[in-house]
Amino acid sequence: MDYAGPSEVFAAIDDAEGAVARRLRALSEALASARPFAASVLRDHERHRAIRARLRARLGLTTAAAAAAPAKGLLSLAALREDQEALVHAHAEGLPAIDDALAVDALARNLVDLARHLAVVDLWIEAEEGRG
Repeated sequence: MDYAGPSEVFAAIDDAEGAVARRLRALSEALASARPFAASVLRDHERHRAIRARLRARLGLTTAAAAAAPAKGLLSLAALREDQEALVHAHAEGLPAIDDALAVDALARNLVDLARHLAVVDLWIEAEEGRG
């Protein structure tokens, strides 16, 4: 996706992160085994949000309104993967729209965490398919 500027990038990241967080919370409530992973990812999200808040202030941007919760399928690993992939893509595709080296560096570092999360979700899906 082509973003018109940093404001759109941050909004897309916020929306995708919110979707991932809602799914992880639902999964951790339903599956005790999901709690450690969900807690770790949500801590990373918290750190990433704080970084984005500082970057927004640096760039003179406002915080966007929160997106609506996913309507269904909160416990779907496939949907979690799709949302996590959207979060990774929002970061990667948004970098060219941000004309600030510090912001690009910070978001790229967050992207590394998010790619790691995506890999774990992929492994989780693979493990579940192996049990079936």
